[in-house]
Amino acid sequence: MDVRALLGLKALDDVRSALFVQPHPDDNEVGAGGTMAKLAAKGCRVVAVTVTDGRYGAVGPVQPADLARRRQEELAAACAALGVREHIEFGFEDLGSYTEMDVIDKLVPVLLDIRPEVVVTVDPWTPYEAHPDHVKTGRAVAACAIRLASLTVPQTLPAYVPPMFAFYASAYSNTAVDVTDHWHAKIRAIEAHASQFGTPEWPMLKAYLEHQARAAAERLLDAPDGRLAESFKLLSPRQLHFFPDAMTS
Repeated sequence: MDVRALLGLKALDDVRSALFVQPHPDDNEVGAGGTMAKLAAKGCRVVAVTVTDGRYGAVGPVQPADLARRRQEELAAACAALGVREHIEFGFEDLGSYTEMDVIDKLVPVLLDIRPEVVVTVDPWTPYEAHPDHVKTGRAVAACAIRLASLTVPQTLPAYVPPMFAFYASAYSNTAVDVTDHWHAKIRAIEAHASQFGTPEWPMLKAYLEHQARAAAERLLDAPDGRLAESFKLLSPRQLHFFPDAMTS
């Protein structure tokens, strides 16, 4: 049985609106920057949300408030490189004491306003994912499927639940997007985050990202050698509640 077809899931690069939710400035670019650039180039409405200010995302003698301001500037440059014109910042403190419910409360009004066909975020269930911002953000995005289907949302608004949820950096990917023609935009966007990637390790990480992308294209798209893809775990809202086969479907 084709579970994805049964649940009405379409190709990720065939949507007209998409919301990308990242824990920190740069996570969307690393996990899904090529897909964002591809969708934007096709005329899809692409909106990016950043949950935290990234103030602790560096090693060395830097003031957290100064780093937060710098990362805002880097994020603006990265969005421009991807062709993304809409961006929302929640402003929670990086590694702060905000809760998953705090993120849900901020995110639900955004979802009700934009009503995207797909919501994309980091996979909080990837084994060994230890960063609390990644876990809280990913789980909050998934939990919005339950909140939006409940009576806690004002019923004066038209009913809406995102029809698809996609998780990047997933150990359980079941789909991929060919981003070969937009790979350079992804790399430019990542490099815009100079506070994170202006290090001697960047060439090695860049090569690793390309290796991952080639492997994803071969495994999930059966693409010819040389193609590059970003992989995702794609799920319907129904698979986010009482669906024990979600990991393997």
